Amino acid sequence: MSRSQALGVARNFDTLSGAVGFIWESDEALRAGVNFSRAERAPSAEELFSDGPHIATQAYEIGDADLSSERALGVEGFVRGRIGKAQLSFAVFQNWFDDYIYLTETGEEEDELPVFVYLQDDAKYFGIEGEFSYPVFDNGYVTLMADVRGDYIRASLDDGSPIPRIPPLSLLGALEAQTSQFDVRGEVQWFAKQDRVETFETPTSAFTLVNLSVSWRPLRDNDGVSLLVGADNIFDVTGRRHASFTKDFVPLAGRNLKASLRFSF
Repeated sequence: MSRSQALGVARNFDTLSGAVGFIWESDEALRAGVNFSRAERAPSAEELFSDGPHIATQAYEIGDADLSSERALGVEGFVRGRIGKAQLSFAVFQNWFDDYIYLTETGEEEDELPVFVYLQDDAKYFGIEGEFSYPVFDNGYVTLMADVRGDYIRASLDDGSPIPRIPPLSLLGALEAQTSQFDVRGEVQWFAKQDRVETFETPTSAFTLVNLSVSWRPLRDNDGVSLLVGADNIFDVTGRRHASFTKDFVPLAGRNLKASLRFSF
């Protein structure tokens, strides 16, 4: 039950969700399958009863006490496991929503904050995500691993307009040298621009982050103690997460140096 004493309103919801999947496994530890799901979600108290400033998002949010439950049908196909020396994980999914609940900007202001309202509409999500890892070199003393990752989501309302704050395509490539005592990893992570936006939403520029980390295990035959040093965003690039409400005035952290000592038992 969700209740607002100020409004004198109480809402009750009954929801039902379930899923079924089919999986095929090969002799080489490779799994492929498809999952089907039906899910229902009751609106939260914030979505129903909000009427005021939200400090974390720097927005004035207004709910709708008449919102109904959100319902979705989904299908996902996936492949995971190992092919020879390669480790992979790949999935593609599609979700169809009835009465999808989302928060959108109105273009108005209240208390010097932009006004956002909770609305409902039918919607659909399409997404792809994948990860691939392969040892490009291994002489028994040093292993050089190559990693590639990526994900993409396209989300639209029933009329074809974009759902707000959907992250853009992102790709990551990495090389990691592994030895008995040291691991050295370099990463390049690219985020595409997002210019498929709703009316009052600002586009987000593309950016690329470069990260480096070194892990040292000083005790032979004991991997439970490790010293990690790293540098994130080495080139101090200005990047903004499109999914963030505050992206236009709070960018991601710049160059960041870190060190940690880890114990595990």
